[in-house]
Amino acid sequence: MTSTVRAATTGRMASAIGRATAAGALLAGLVFGGASPASAHDGVILTLHGDGRGSVWVTATWQDGHPVTEAVGITLLATTADGRREGPAGLRRNGDALTYAGTLGEGDWTVVAEMGTPAIGRCQGVLHVAAADGAPQDIVCAPPPVAATPPPAPAAKASYTWVWYALGVAVLAAVAAWLFHRKSIAARAAARRTPGRKASPRRTTARRK
Repeated sequence: MTSTVRAATTGRMASAIGRATAAGALLAGLVFGGASPASAHDGVILTLHGDGRGSVWVTATWQDGHPVTEAVGITLLATTADGRREGPAGLRRNGDALTYAGTLGEGDWTVVAEMGTPAIGRCQGVLHVAAADGAPQDIVCAPPPVAATPPPAPAAKASYTWVWYALGVAVLAAVAAWLFHRKSIAARAAARRTPGRKASPRRTTARRK
């Protein structure tokens, strides 16, 4: 009988441990499996490319070296000192490249590429475009610095005003109890000092001789 009870108890303990392990695994999956791609890869690196003859494209890699294979939202804006402007225009994926559909004219262009998804990224550089003898250029931009976590707010100082109120109430209660005790003692003492009722005199009947 004892062995049966022991076996049943062991079975219940094993079942409880199994349920706790499964719950822990599920919680770990929710916490660690739900991390965003940016946090998993430590930011994105953008690189501006120009072939020197007007074609422009961008490549994106995670900081740990893996390519960005997720859907990308990125725009490109190009301007010149003399007021010419191209974009902002969305870039389209072509293999590993995010390409600008148009071409830039001759001159020096300040090109800004800004990514919104799957991570925040920005790259800016000057690309020189020439009609015939333009040279290819590559401008690598590091990921933006992570905002510093603000220090925790100092804990509010505990207020002990309630202690003084409690002490005051206790003192008042003690004084009231002492006064009541004194009054009771005085009442008992007065009761002891008060003589009892005198016995009514007996009526004596004169004996008739």
